[in-house]
Amino acid sequence: MSEKPKAIFDTQVVLRAAINRRSLPARLFFDLRSNYDLLASPETIAEIEDVLSRPELRAKFNQLTDDTMRTIIAAFTNVIEVTITTDQAISRDPKDDIFLLLSAEAEASYIVTEDKDLLSLNNYKQTRILNCLDFLQALEQFDETE
Repeated sequence: MSEKPKAIFDTQVVLRAAINRRSLPARLFFDLRSNYDLLASPETIAEIEDVLSRPELRAKFNQLTDDTMRTIIAAFTNVIEVTITTDQAISRDPKDDIFLLLSAEAEASYIVTEDKDLLSLNNYKQTRILNCLDFLQALEQFDETE
């Protein structure tokens, strides 16, 4: 039996999972969690907490409640936490660098994102950068090989 794929979810995907529990991002983040190992760093968790706490987003999306925030943060208590040891600039959007640096540090299989700047890279070192649908298909293919 081979190792489960190691995945990183960017902030946008986690936000979409929090907003709509029936969405594909939510299905991937919550329901299919046993199919991959979730990776995070203190920096990526802080970024997600910051974004989900923003008053303007909470005003726009009434689904972003304190309970939703607790559910998301609880999901990050059962992750493989990795320390990022470098801070080099990599992408067009410096906010994306924490996800790329995490992927390199942890030798992640995938970054799951809907961010066009990240998706335009296709890969970063050994990590494939996929949107939610492509990640779902990758998980299905991985399950078929097991």
